[in-house]
Order: sequence, then structure tokens, then C-alpha cells
Amino acid sequence: MVRDYRHEQVFDHYLREEFLVDQMEQLESSGELVESVQIYWLSMSRVMELALLCAGNYADFGQIREAGDLMVNPRHTEVHIDGTWEPVRVKRYERMTEQFTDHAPAGTNVGEWLRDHTHLVHVKDPLIPDLYDMLKGADMLSDSYISSVYSRMQKISHTMTCIMQGQIMDPNYPLSGVIPEEKECVEANLCRYNRKKFHQIGMDIDWLLNDEYYCSSFLKSEVR
Repeated sequence: MVRDYRHEQVFDHYLREEFLVDQMEQLESSGELVESVQIYWLSMSRVMELALLCAGNYADFGQIREAGDLMVNPRHTEVHIDGTWEPVRVKRYERMTEQFTDHAPAGTNVGEWLRDHTHLVHVKDPLIPDLYDMLKGADMLSDSYISSVYSRMQKISHTMTCIMQGQIMDPNYPLSGVIPEEKECVEANLCRYNRKKFHQIGMDIDWLLNDEYYCSSFLKSEVR
């Protein structure tokens, strides 16, 4: 379970989409936390914290495809073909016209055939927007925390846009001693996220496990 991890170096190695999805799905299917709604949603928030850190790192280092997978590209998309029962799962990184060449009648324009005889269904949204909708919809977490998540999502999108426009900066560049204008530029355009909230939420979970009356600042006051 995500709340059991305590060492940052573990996440340096495992922090990627597959790991994050696995953590979310383990949490969703776990019976361990059923009787503690607060701990469940705090644990899901820790998954979000890692997802934001991961996407922010990807964006900062110019790994736009990987950041896009967490922020924009649906995790699971299917094509439903007219007159057939079985949908076809779309491959993320392959053009649909190439994927469906064998499905379209011989001699037809694959793009036009897809437009006229199929429809797309997004089965699973990108991980971060999916988690955001879950956390916000649960109505358990404080407005300030939900707002901080949304702001960081917006910052990731901004950083991705800057990188795609050719603004390349070194995320590891030390800001101590640099001129204010340069520091402002880096801080405005790079995420440079850390694990502070991840660990703070973990500490709150530990407190709740030992004291059911503990009040976590990440939860709404009426559910603490």
C-alpha cells in the first residue's frame, strides 16, 4: 500500500505510470481501509502526490510524451466498429490509420472509413485527471488541498507548453546566487516538485491509525 513507503529512493526507481496505476488499483480493491473513509482518501491523495511529482519531473526534463500520458492521453481507448460486437483497443503510440489497415475493406481510405464506420470510447481517462475527479468528487478533502492539486496540474500543463515552444531550462540548476530575473523565470516555468505533501499526508495517516479522533488538515473539517 502507498502509505507504507517511507524512503524517497524507492520512488526514484519506481515512479512511472505503471507503478502509479498499480498503486491506485490496489487501493481501490483493498478491503483493509473500507472501515476508515478518511484513511482511504488520504491514501489516494498520496497516489496523486506521486503522480504530480512524476508528471512534473517528466515535464521539467522535456519528456513530453510521458507527461502527456499522465495528463492528457487516455489510459485505455477502444474503437467500436459498426456491425461488430468486439471493440478494438487503441495502441497509444501508433497512428490509427496504421492500426486499422487490416480492418478497413481493401482499397478504401482508412481515415475516411474510421470516420464513417467507427466511434471512439475512452474507457479510462489519463491518470491525473482521473484521480483529480475522484478526489474532488469524494467531497472528503479540504478545498485548499483540492485547489493545490489543480494548481499543480495547471503548472505541469504550462511547463509542457514552454518546453514544446523550445524554452529549455535545467531543472537541477541551483537558484542560490542567480539574478532575480533568472530565478523568477525558472520558478515560473518549471515545476520542481518535491515530496513534502506526500510525507505530510503519510504522517497524518499514521496519526489516524493510532487515534481515530485525530484531525488532518488535508480533510474537510466536517469529516475529521
